[in-house]
Amino acid sequence: MGIGGVGVSSLAQVLLSRGDSVSGCDLNESETTRDLERAGVSIQLGHAASHVEGQDLLVHSAAVGPGNPELEAARRAGVRALSRAELLADLIASTRSVAVAGTHGKTTTTHMLGQVLIAAGLEPTVLVGDGANTRVGTSDWLLAEADESDGSLVLHHPLHAIVTNLELDHPDHYPDLAAVRAVFNTFLGNLRDGGIAVVCVEDSELMALATSGRRVTYGIETGDYRWRELGMEIGVPGRHNALNACGVAALALELGIERSVVSVALGGFRGAHRRLERLGTWRGAVLYDDYGHHPTEVAATLQGARELVSDGGRLVLVFQPHRYTRLEAMMADFPASFAGTDVLLINEVYAAGESNPNGITARTLAEQVPGSFFAPDLGRVHSLLQELVNPGDLVLFMGAGDIGKVGRALAQ
Repeated sequence: MGIGGVGVSSLAQVLLSRGDSVSGCDLNESETTRDLERAGVSIQLGHAASHVEGQDLLVHSAAVGPGNPELEAARRAGVRALSRAELLADLIASTRSVAVAGTHGKTTTTHMLGQVLIAAGLEPTVLVGDGANTRVGTSDWLLAEADESDGSLVLHHPLHAIVTNLELDHPDHYPDLAAVRAVFNTFLGNLRDGGIAVVCVEDSELMALATSGRRVTYGIETGDYRWRELGMEIGVPGRHNALNACGVAALALELGIERSVVSVALGGFRGAHRRLERLGTWRGAVLYDDYGHHPTEVAATLQGARELVSDGGRLVLVFQPHRYTRLEAMMADFPASFAGTDVLLINEVYAAGESNPNGITARTLAEQVPGSFFAPDLGRVHSLLQELVNPGDLVLFMGAGDIGKVGRALAQ
């Protein structure tokens, strides 16, 4: 159920590859559902109790709640029902798995590690959260993002793990940082015998947690593995990406992969979908898209983007806050994260299904950043860009909502 979504569609590909008969449903047709149909998945639009007849397993997205006709029919018929996270946990527990966790950097780190293991000939299955880089391999190696947003991180028992950082990013689910810390603590205690926990030494929250596996640390200049001493390069800008690459190199070298293989694979890495992704050009400006939506992510990505700005050009940021709860909780932290931009446009909040009982608006954020522009809708974003963008500028569309649509439309 919800087979058009990133997480469920990736699992459908894995199940199909191992010979299972796979069917699915979603409310709308999409390129993802069409691709799955071409691969042999039977897909229905809408929800109906009849969809579970004759099935052995029902897998549903987190958005599906009690009272859904398929779920109720499955329970009446004794059909096993698992959430997407529960099925992923089953796969992680039954394979030579690496779970990549952390508040920021999971997608990029998983994609990087996948490229390294592919280059080493290990033929892994790689489940990447950007939806564009999932790969079904032929071995029992499995790499997957382990998401903490809904607490399901505690379900996972991987063989190995990379953990990038620990912050409060989902105030809609967690009351405070202590609750997030408890979830990561459980996860790091869940590693299987013989496992390796690769942890960023630069994150004091992580370093305060115990691990059940052998602990290996990494950082730019400190830790068991140090990026400055490794002497490797990556094909994407930004200190945060160098840090992610160091974590990948640490685990790969611990697994016995040759240093030269790791170096070449990381050097050829060109980024994940919607992670400082180059879209094209418009009116002489270059356009990029990024998923960042937390102040830490915004600041790190802007530092990387600054490295790409041409001489004489300006860094133009179009930022769309994601969720009212996040903007309200982090309103005071966002203004400083925009440092380094030459032009700042702030779009209205992308609600992601949330209600707004407190009347939070992105206009309040724009008023806290002198010289910024507020765009209440995507149409106003487009008209402001027509007024403000010059040839040679770098325009970065940032947010976890639909702001990237503007950039893609301009690039086309």
